[in-house]
Amino acid sequence: MEKTMIAAGCCLLALCGLLTACRMAGEDSAPLKQELAGGQAQALFAASPQASAVVSGDSTGEATGSTLRVLSFNVRTWTRDLDSGSDVFWRTRMEAMERMIEDLDPDILCFQEMLFPATRYVPDGYRRVSGGVNISHPIFVRKGVKWQDHEVAVRWEACTVDGVRIINVHSSWDGEITARTVEQVNEQLTDCEMAVACGDWNVRLAALQKAGLQMESARVLLGVPEDDTFENFTRPQESHGPIDHFFVAGLQAVSYRMITDPYGCSKMSDHFPIVLDIRK
Repeated sequence: MEKTMIAAGCCLLALCGLLTACRMAGEDSAPLKQELAGGQAQALFAASPQASAVVSGDSTGEATGSTLRVLSFNVRTWTRDLDSGSDVFWRTRMEAMERMIEDLDPDILCFQEMLFPATRYVPDGYRRVSGGVNISHPIFVRKGVKWQDHEVAVRWEACTVDGVRIINVHSSWDGEITARTVEQVNEQLTDCEMAVACGDWNVRLAALQKAGLQMESARVLLGVPEDDTFENFTRPQESHGPIDHFFVAGLQAVSYRMITDPYGCSKMSDHFPIVLDIRK
């Protein structure tokens, strides 16, 4: 029975990967808007618990006041890593991810390369914002938290939570795609006073600044040195620097962390999760 379920899951992963690849061909597709709201009205800015994980590049500002914790993580759940005997078997890594989320207790989860059935390993306390839209860069929020103004495009997904625009990005190292993604993220800022943009941008900060991104790097604001956020599974490690980023507008960055604890597995992904605490 278990082998049958695993085989079925693998087939679903392959199908989802194919559908996603087809979507990637349409880079100029207009964002899909959903004028919906999910969950009960509830203030999300609340005192966040202290993370117990091993971290890299941890910098914390003033600790007083109410904060919002956002996790960004490229989890790498495509049609790869299907060997159950491998130390990077997808299910082993997703079980570790689940333990990490329960430990860090973020308010908002921004994933990249996250597809079914890996989404089943998101803890029960969270709800997917995108509803039935099948994309590989979903946003999850705590159950009972209200979200609205949902939009999804090939390279990003966005919604508004407690007055803050959350923009989850999975971009490319291609210069034209980077420029187009930055342009679309900037457009998200025209109707909001507070925003967080995060994700796997696949390029370093200088490339995003050159493309004209109108937000500030949370890592730079907090004085955190550069560190590699990508670590390839299959090839010798090359230094890529940070290609996963948090950016803020109209908000105070309180604490930035890169999580290096694998939570009981060899590696959770070929990217390290990053976590940002913010305050209005």
